[in-house]
Amino acid sequence: MSTNATGEPATAVISAKGLSRKERVGLHIHRGLDKKLSTVGIWAFRRTKGGIAKPWKADVLVLTTVGRRSGRERNVILQFFPDGDAMIVAAANGGEDANPAWYVNLKAEPAARVEVVGQTIQVRAEELPDEEAAVRWTRIEERDHAYERYTRATNRRIPVLRLVPTTKAS
Repeated sequence: MSTNATGEPATAVISAKGLSRKERVGLHIHRGLDKKLSTVGIWAFRRTKGGIAKPWKADVLVLTTVGRRSGRERNVILQFFPDGDAMIVAAANGGEDANPAWYVNLKAEPAARVEVVGQTIQVRAEELPDEEAAVRWTRIEERDHAYERYTRATNRRIPVLRLVPTTKAS
């Protein structure tokens, strides 16, 4: 077994951000797969009308934003947390130090579209104030423990947004 400079097992080494080596490697793999498989994930989501996520008991959607510089539609598959008719999403970006592009696009243009359970819905994104975001974040972490790891992986505040339907589902 390899050890660090203090003689501790290498797997017990905690970074300044609070992640073990195993967690850092796991996040690195997760981020890489997300980037490489995003198109395939969206295709599978659409093909199964969201059923692809059922084995993981996750609620997922495809979010379509308008690129703030390109003006082109951008799609991303995201986990969401139901909030009445609305959907809560976290701009965790796998614990990266930068906000995800979809979040920056929504800040520039909050009108977007989601595909969820085989339906397409126009939405408007609202970033939650800190107090409300903290309450939602607790619920998000309870539902999916990976989000707790994301907070330890970054020093940035992870934005929490509510996607509010502006039209009926089609």
